[in-house]
Amino acid sequence: MHWLSRMVLKALVNYISKPHIEKNEKKIGPTIPYVLMYRIIDIETENTGSDILKDNKRIISVQIGDADKQELYYDDAKDPQYTFAKAKKQIASLLSQGNIFSGYNILDFDVPLLKRFLGVEIPQSNLFDLCQTPRVTEFKNRRLFSLEQVCGECGIEVTHKRKMNEKAEKYKNRQDIKDLAFTKAKELVNNRGWSFDFSYDRALNKIAGGNAIYDAYQEFVKSGGQKSTLFYEYAIGDVICEYRLLKTLK
Repeated sequence: MHWLSRMVLKALVNYISKPHIEKNEKKIGPTIPYVLMYRIIDIETENTGSDILKDNKRIISVQIGDADKQELYYDDAKDPQYTFAKAKKQIASLLSQGNIFSGYNILDFDVPLLKRFLGVEIPQSNLFDLCQTPRVTEFKNRRLFSLEQVCGECGIEVTHKRKMNEKAEKYKNRQDIKDLAFTKAKELVNNRGWSFDFSYDRALNKIAGGNAIYDAYQEFVKSGGQKSTLFYEYAIGDVICEYRLLKTLK
């Protein structure tokens, strides 16, 4: 069965089973507009290590939205409307409306970390990972794994990624970053059996990228959450390109 057909069937079952229609309320029914209520959910974390999961210290931001409207909530927000408490309420509200949360690799990254750090649990029936689509599976078979690579294959602009990558390049030249990557590369060789060159490049990219993101986040916080900052552009850029990817894959 096609993945969209499975999602339609799942959403219809969820809708019909919910006792939310009052006697005097006009019944809308399980129409296509209801079924297609998708929202991208994405997070950024404080992770300046080499392991994408084990080295996370906290979630620093949660982004929710589609191609037209996006919301960013962050850990150090002073304004109540941008705090994680507000994010939790928004997630709960969207779930009550039958929204399906989608994103790139959310089942292995965003969803478990939302539960671990924020205590937020999203039912499996309200989740759809873009990595499960046939076309992304095909891309992975061609060793195209990252969101940036997949979007490139689909003709979706990812300028926000390039800007952050440029910032990360500066960290790659720091000796302390190189030394840490060297140490982690040796661990990967022993634990995974990978070549040293591959392990070193992987560790260096992850450590430098994590430092760049966290540095951009600190600048974002100092600005009072300005939308003109690199971090905001980067985080919201992921939401927009992931939503466009969802539409393309459908």
